[in-house]
Amino acid sequence: MNLLIVESPTKAKHIQHFLGSDWQVKASLGHVRDLEKSGDKSHVRPPDFKMNYAVNDAKHKDIVAGLKSAARNASAVYLATDPDREGEAISWHLCQVLGIKSAEARRVTYQEVTESAVKKAIANPRALNMKLVAAQEVRRGLDRMVGWEVSGPLSNLIHTKASAGRVQTPALRLIVERERAIQAFKPRSYFQVIAHLPGSTPGTTWRALWQDGTKEGKYFQDKALAAALAAAIPSLPLTVTQADSKPTRKAPAPPFTTSTLQMDGSRALKCGAEDVMKAAQSLFEDGHITYHRTDSPNLSEEGETLLRNALQSAGLPIIGQPRRWKAKGDAQEAHEAIRPTFDKVPPSAEVAGEDAIQQALYALIRKRAMASQMPDAVYQQTSCTLNGGTFQNRPAIFRAVGSILTDPGWRTLYMETEEGEEEGGAEKEAANPVPVLQVGVRAQAERGEVLNKSTKAPPRFTEATLIKALEDHGVGRPSTYASIIKVLYSREYMQRKGKASALYPTATGESVIDALVGRFAFADLDWTREMEDGLDQITNGVGNARGLLQQAWDAIQQG
Repeated sequence: MNLLIVESPTKAKHIQHFLGSDWQVKASLGHVRDLEKSGDKSHVRPPDFKMNYAVNDAKHKDIVAGLKSAARNASAVYLATDPDREGEAISWHLCQVLGIKSAEARRVTYQEVTESAVKKAIANPRALNMKLVAAQEVRRGLDRMVGWEVSGPLSNLIHTKASAGRVQTPALRLIVERERAIQAFKPRSYFQVIAHLPGSTPGTTWRALWQDGTKEGKYFQDKALAAALAAAIPSLPLTVTQADSKPTRKAPAPPFTTSTLQMDGSRALKCGAEDVMKAAQSLFEDGHITYHRTDSPNLSEEGETLLRNALQSAGLPIIGQPRRWKAKGDAQEAHEAIRPTFDKVPPSAEVAGEDAIQQALYALIRKRAMASQMPDAVYQQTSCTLNGGTFQNRPAIFRAVGSILTDPGWRTLYMETEEGEEEGGAEKEAANPVPVLQVGVRAQAERGEVLNKSTKAPPRFTEATLIKALEDHGVGRPSTYASIIKVLYSREYMQRKGKASALYPTATGESVIDALVGRFAFADLDWTREMEDGLDQITNGVGNARGLLQQAWDAIQQG
């Protein structure tokens, strides 16, 4: 009998069904070991930065005992933990507690928990990837070093018990600095002038915006002139000096990566990033979706074929050649983008999952992945420029742009969530049915209008936009975003107010940032990004693990 070790009991049960009675499938329940929790051995310090591991809880002591017994009676032991750094490290720890030499380990990975994928992986085991193990170990060491060495001084500085985090602190800094920018913001009024003109069909109108001549970042603030121009608009001799009407295209978004899944999922499902990741984990373990921790926006050839066949079966349009996307510079593209497997439910089934969040998330993943292989949405964009001469020594130039959807393409299946609504930022413009005009044609406006506007403070972060900021700044990695947010809540460094999605720093959170910024380098976004880049280099076999730990230690001592 062979033994296959996975991380979760759900996955173990699912795979046991595939493999039958010749196999025993058992779960490790995540990491079986972690760094010591107390005493000198719990610290990660120079000169050797030794990391001391232990099975720290009773539950895992029982699990390890059970795994040892099963391994003794097994013909061979296969390690099928998740296919990422963390999963590789769990397999290494399992080797350590089970007495398996790393070079002799039978490591198997798969991108989906389907019978064909699992059996193919088992037929092609490999050795442990010690580069991945080293990167995870250094990451864990960095986190422990910051937490253990800085939390004490931090507590003394703010006169209450507090803890510091290598990636949580820069994330909290973003929230605190955004809140302070909002509090310091002083709104300024400004004015826009609109010309309303008759449309091509009775009862319709379209709008042209006065080009006030202010430089970028400046605002027109002469209320009297704006009012006078608006009143004079019906009498201005408007002449078309530029006119254009052409089709424009909008391509679909790529299938989800881990970060875009968390961003779009939390917006669309009105839930937290942690809930999104829990639902995705369950969908993966149940065989409904491919692995949900991935930086790659691209699909495997098998994935492309599955999705294109699904579109054909549904009678939906398909683009001629499969789409490809350029991944971000720091992306680890070991896995394909997130997509449905169509293993336990047919492509026509829009819903899979055990509860409402899983079902809604599956539908979102399915639609976005399928939409990625559909044709562009096509719009007819019509624009024109109107010259009304001079008004009070200023050019009376008006500009209008309108866009009409003429071919929905991928939008037949999938509609993106609006980031502007989530942020409280972007204003939606009503459709502007600009007619097709000829240069030289005269036009007469029905009326003018003054819009009294005000500059807006930057919006507070939501979980979705905080994740976007973390990704942009290189703080953490997509698989850690949900845990970063969870820690900031649990430590009561940030909060939501009522049912609103906006994130606010607490007084304690602000005190933590005030105490750390300028004193410890790890509170700086650039330093955190450099550490992440260093971990990626270790993954790629070109980084120096001890050097990175020493660099972090030196930075901590500067505080």
